[in-house]
Amino acid sequence: MKNKLKLYSILLILVLPVYRVSNILLNHDSHHISEEKALTIGPLPKECRGRTIKAGDGEFTFMKPFYPFEVNVKSYSLERDKYLSCNAGKKSCTMVIKKAQIDIPAERENVKTIYYIQVVNIIIQMIFTIFILIIGYRLIVSVYNGEVFVGKVARLMEVAGGLICGMTLVNTISSYISFRMLMEQIDSTYLDISWDYGNNFIYITLGLTLMVFSQIILRGKELQEEQELTI
Repeated sequence: MKNKLKLYSILLILVLPVYRVSNILLNHDSHHISEEKALTIGPLPKECRGRTIKAGDGEFTFMKPFYPFEVNVKSYSLERDKYLSCNAGKKSCTMVIKKAQIDIPAERENVKTIYYIQVVNIIIQMIFTIFILIIGYRLIVSVYNGEVFVGKVARLMEVAGGLICGMTLVNTISSYISFRMLMEQIDSTYLDISWDYGNNFIYITLGLTLMVFSQIILRGKELQEEQELTI
């Protein structure tokens, strides 16, 4: 019990510095703008074109089957006097784009793999969530019955915290794998895919906090029992 308390406490203390360091190391890529890769509005790219039909005096081109991915994005490193902006006369403004949907042709290599990774991750997250909800319900029932500082409640808290940490780690790993694979699929000017896992940091902190509290309760119960035996 003492060892668990020490372990969980050390992990809780290390979460923030590990998060900061990993965020720097895993998002260190720097890009330079190339005019050939600028974002443009125009006809559908050749590799995305499907069949074409005549519509009135012109033609209409259908897009090939694709997989949509919603991603966090960030601007490339620009010079101090350079800004991503919308030029519209008196209504001009600078732009900070944080999310985007990208549609990648399904026939491109590894795209299906990325999609399946995300689907499997969602299924795993749902399974974890169901177990956490069940444990949360049992905790509420125990507290309602007046069983607050007892071993049963502490063990439920420890399991809930472990499940939250496990769910967060699975989500972090799968998100990072998808992030690296998507980076290989996209090459555009001004915007780059960003791996933002701020919520994961919050969840793993919550999980470890529950695990620390569970050991504090168990340790308090153990000391109380030793005191009663001494008396």
